[in-house]
Amino acid sequence: MEEYFHYFLKYKLKIFDAKRQGLDKSAEYTDECERLKHCLHAKDGMSVNKVRVLTYKVRQDEGLSYAFKVMKEVYDNLQTGADWNDVCSCIKDPRFSCRVEHDMSSLLTEERMELDKIHGSGFSEPFVSPVGVNILLKSDDENCSVELLGNADDAILVSLWNEHHSEDLYSWSEADLQEFFRTNRKKYLWELPHYKGGVIHCKNKKAARKIKKKLKKLPMDCWEGKLSELKEKDVTYDAMVETGFFQIGENVYVDKLVFKCGDYKPKENYPYAFVLGKCLDYMPDSYSDVYDVLVQDYIQKHEELYFENLEREFRVEKYIDVLKTVNSDGSN
Repeated sequence: MEEYFHYFLKYKLKIFDAKRQGLDKSAEYTDECERLKHCLHAKDGMSVNKVRVLTYKVRQDEGLSYAFKVMKEVYDNLQTGADWNDVCSCIKDPRFSCRVEHDMSSLLTEERMELDKIHGSGFSEPFVSPVGVNILLKSDDENCSVELLGNADDAILVSLWNEHHSEDLYSWSEADLQEFFRTNRKKYLWELPHYKGGVIHCKNKKAARKIKKKLKKLPMDCWEGKLSELKEKDVTYDAMVETGFFQIGENVYVDKLVFKCGDYKPKENYPYAFVLGKCLDYMPDSYSDVYDVLVQDYIQKHEELYFENLEREFRVEKYIDVLKTVNSDGSN
């Protein structure tokens, strides 16, 4: 219930903010309203069917686990009775999208198969199609008409608000991320030690000394290319390189050579292994070490501050005690 209230409040704030900015007087708003009216009233007795296709896009060479995780959260929220628009508006990942289909023949084969399983209005479980992981939301004739007529104005305003603010609200610079990391550094402590560097497999200890001398002053992402270049002139530099961030327990070579635990079997053609880099223990060395999670945290904080400011501007009053008395199972 509290989560749904959070979605509802943001939705309403976007509507008020859109009106304050005059988006309800824009040509985009007028055109979209007219298009919806035409769909409903262009022909007497016309039935309106539509399907929303929520999609988390995945490239052909990628796994599906993260996409399924995102869409499972969407599915769980829909099952609680949350409005689809509120749920979707909280997902800022550019790979997530929602499209509306009125022509069922334009659906993919996988989408049509899942649509046939939905009786009346409702939604599907997450499923895979060639474009990614999807959820279908189906509106029957009656519900669709009521929804379009009753909620279209607000929905259009929220959509326009999202379009106009996506770049400002959900963008960042590298300087923004660096400053955010500096002021929130302790938040990004790791639970286990990490090693930033690489494991290099070569022929013998003598080769290791020569390789280390050539690589130690170069960035990690240059090591493999440099070794390939050196190998063409001298086979002493024939070696394999594994670089990245290694948490204890993730790489047997790092565990043995850095964290002094476990054991490993030497590579068949490269019997000598050594490490090059540094142990970070529990604290990231740079904002780039936690880049993905830092971006999400920055966007979330930026968004929170924006909507907190809107609450103050519109003098929003929240009666939390009253909210707690609401029976969320729908019986009151």
